[in-house]
Amino acid sequence: MNGNLPKYQQLAEQSRRHLEATGNAGDRLMSLRDFASREQVSISTAQRVYEELERGGVVESRPRSGYFLCASSVPQAALPTASRNILVARNEKELMDGLNSSAWHAHKFSAFFASGKPDTSTAGAHELSRLLRQMAKRELLNYGPLAGDALLRQEIAKRSVQAGMVTTADDLMITSGAQEALFISINLVTKPGDLVAVESPTYHGLINAIEQSGRKMVEIPTDSSSGISLPALELALNELPVKAVMVCSTAQNPLGCSMSEQAMRALVALANEHKVALIDDDTHGELLYARQRQRSLKAFDTQDSVMVCGSFSKTLAPELRVGWLEPARWHEQAMEFKRAVSARSVMMPQQAIARHMAEGHYSRHIRLSRDVYAKRGRALRDDVASCFPSDTRLSRPTGGYQLWVELPPEHSAMALAEYALRNGIAISPGKLFSLRGHYGHCVRLCYANYREEQRASIDLLGQWLANSNGR
Repeated sequence: MNGNLPKYQQLAEQSRRHLEATGNAGDRLMSLRDFASREQVSISTAQRVYEELERGGVVESRPRSGYFLCASSVPQAALPTASRNILVARNEKELMDGLNSSAWHAHKFSAFFASGKPDTSTAGAHELSRLLRQMAKRELLNYGPLAGDALLRQEIAKRSVQAGMVTTADDLMITSGAQEALFISINLVTKPGDLVAVESPTYHGLINAIEQSGRKMVEIPTDSSSGISLPALELALNELPVKAVMVCSTAQNPLGCSMSEQAMRALVALANEHKVALIDDDTHGELLYARQRQRSLKAFDTQDSVMVCGSFSKTLAPELRVGWLEPARWHEQAMEFKRAVSARSVMMPQQAIARHMAEGHYSRHIRLSRDVYAKRGRALRDDVASCFPSDTRLSRPTGGYQLWVELPPEHSAMALAEYALRNGIAISPGKLFSLRGHYGHCVRLCYANYREEQRASIDLLGQWLANSNGR
């Protein structure tokens, strides 16, 4: 963004990107007074921001009613439908025919939409490399603290304030990526054979973690706009012996949706009423497209029963394998479990990330990443809407870099994935995101590294769908 522009034009551009990425036609904007208070500007500046948006055709003013988002500024593809007939999952997973682990290496493909690997170009590669070299020169013969590097935990705690969390360095523990944090969380509050409620669709790594720990799952319908269905979850809690609920409340993977603060508050209250633990996967929480991060699920925790899992793999660099866990009232048990399973996480990347954050590089990287991903998400969404069948439904992500594509029911995502593989394109078929094999006509496309030249791959997939009837 051009920092030389007047303040009101900068705010107008930020608001335009946010509204185009997350808004629905006809949405009412917040009042001028509320906008001015949030942005800490005068009412007259807020008025100029809204007038700028109106001149650009983004919003329209309605006498005595306020400002509303114009239909012309919002992509017109329909949103995916929420899953309906979801049953308690079996303890087995349908094999993904035609796909194998060796197929998922990005360098083999002309277009790689299958993996949630971030764009590292804004991370300050020079600074991060310099810090890693510095850490490598230090004495590495001694083990680090069980909880992880103190400075890193302090920096994570500082950033958690933006999400409304009251967290100190002593509340946190460093893990080997978010996957270990999720695995520890599951084992803290459940035992083998217990039932865990999860969103559907959900992150396939979470399915693996629950399955390998010997737990069972009940899949809860999740809407691509509002998140997990609270009525469906309440029904499950009333009828089934659920011991824990696992959600991704912000920039959910694979849908990209975020729960409203009202829904978060209701979810925490529901879990407290039924005395079940809540585990929040916050790996994409930093990547909301909004200028300011909304409060997290933990912000509404009154009984210290919400655990939070985070990671730098989706924001900074996956190769570093550094995650973290806020285990709530199970902190002591979490430390003992960590001691038994992996003892300590590697210190060198922890210290490099801590310095990267302390020197301000990480904050700059996150700001740039939000803008980059919002722009690429809009581009991919527009391209899919143009190239795929007209009745394809597309999610409208509020953050992260995952797009959920619901094909017309007669199409097979597996057949599309197999065709894509033969043509050097990698996508993730929807069945990966459900233990019971739901979403056979859906795919997830990751757009962190989407470029204009990859539109040809989207066009190729669209042509195949049009010519083959999807089977």
